[in-house]
Amino acid sequence: MHDSVRNVMIDPQPKRVFVTGGTGFLGYRVVRALLEENAAVTVLVRPGAEDKLGALRGHVQWVQGDVWNPASLKGRARGHQVVVHLVGGIKPEPKRGLTFRHLNFVSARNVAQMAVSDGVPHLMLLSATVKPPGVQSGYIDSKREAEDYLRKTGLTWTIVRAPPLYVPGQRRNATYVLLSALRLIPLVGLLANPLAPLSVEIVARGIARLALSADSTHDRLITPGRLRALGWIAAPRRAIPSTAAAADEDESFDEPPFGWQP
Repeated sequence: MHDSVRNVMIDPQPKRVFVTGGTGFLGYRVVRALLEENAAVTVLVRPGAEDKLGALRGHVQWVQGDVWNPASLKGRARGHQVVVHLVGGIKPEPKRGLTFRHLNFVSARNVAQMAVSDGVPHLMLLSATVKPPGVQSGYIDSKREAEDYLRKTGLTWTIVRAPPLYVPGQRRNATYVLLSALRLIPLVGLLANPLAPLSVEIVARGIARLALSADSTHDRLITPGRLRALGWIAAPRRAIPSTAAAADEDESFDEPPFGWQP
């Protein structure tokens, strides 16, 4: 079921949100946006990677676990109202066993199973709109497989099909600059919109807003246009450390900022 942007409501009481990939390029910003909206956030951190929390220490709870090790996830999300899964990758390394399926499907499957066993009613999955230029087709196939699996779990879900992301103020790939321009042209923009990049700050605020409005009855498929609108209307409420203190990467194998993909 799809809600309109104007009908996205946030619970008056702090919502308990569990985030995977919360110290990565996008994840840190999502956690920061959640904190600014007064959410109670728990971040999953791989064993030995606690230093990746950086300036988030003292603002979030954190637990150890590995999204590719189901045993390490047992009980981690208990007591939360929504899980936000932000782990994925566009750079497979088959020799190391890091296929697209391993990076994007297996991690999502394990996190979904954790949510089911821990009694979390809603799971948000970061997916992608289309295959970005230069990335093998297996990438989007693995994202769609993860989406299909989530739909069959019995959980209520939000699937966010995000476009490429960029960091405001930093140099951008010329291809994505062109796509951003084409998006503003009538009719042509309909074709360019799925690939036109969005500011990572806008996307982070949009994801945070969706997490806070998640419930146990409504499934939602979020398009780039919807994500953009939600990111613009979400307003911070309190000061949280700058994302400049964030780790470059943690549980995400993706590389910012030139057309970064989830």
